[in-house]
Amino acid sequence: MFAKTFTALSLAALAANAIITPTSPDGSTSVKVGEDIEALWTVDSVDDWSNVEIQLMTGSNLAMVALATVATGIDGTSASSYTFTAPDVSPYSKIYFLQFTNGGDMSNVTWTTRFTIAGSDGSTTDPTDTTDSVEWGTGTLLTTISNSTSSSTDSSSASASASTSSAASVAADVASTSSEAASSSAASSGSSDSSSSAAGSSSSSTASASSANASSSSSTSAAGKLEVGVVAALLGGVAALASFF
Repeated sequence: MFAKTFTALSLAALAANAIITPTSPDGSTSVKVGEDIEALWTVDSVDDWSNVEIQLMTGSNLAMVALATVATGIDGTSASSYTFTAPDVSPYSKIYFLQFTNGGDMSNVTWTTRFTIAGSDGSTTDPTDTTDSVEWGTGTLLTTISNSTSSSTDSSSASASASTSSAASVAADVASTSSEAASSSAASSGSSDSSSSAAGSSSSSTASASSANASSSSSTSAAGKLEVGVVAALLGGVAALASFF
């Protein structure tokens, strides 16, 4: 009975202090500056570790020093890894580790073991201090670490917004070009119609002028025939008078 009660109390205590468990990097990990550091942990499905914050640490167990915040806002109830680039540090040694909290809550904290950040050529030095068989040291950060969890989302949104704006701009240009082409076509059609109308008017005027010339020629011919007839009649009259005398 006592054993069952103790077991139940132990499980309740574990549930109340549910926490993700880091599995990498570990003591065998050695990463060169500029290479990827992959943080791995077991997913917490009991407590609400939905805002995991990861920090790069150095120093002793009793005097930990936070060098940089690696990531924030990770959902530890579903995600189980995070990768970032190893920064330049001094010294290159096995004196660095990662700290995990849920939204910065320091009442429930967990860490990896110490791992090595080496120079780009692979060079390292031994830890400078030892306490209770734990080798440690205090390093410094020479380059910054990009906190990418929330900024990646912001970058994607900005990219999507820029793509949308670009698409809208292209659509506007196409619409403008189509409108200009339609206007040009309409103007060309109007010009052709005007030219055809002018040509028709010119042809009509030419036909009218030709008709007038033909009428004038006909009138002139008729007048000439009338004069010849009058002269002939006068000559005939003169001849008749002469026969009487």
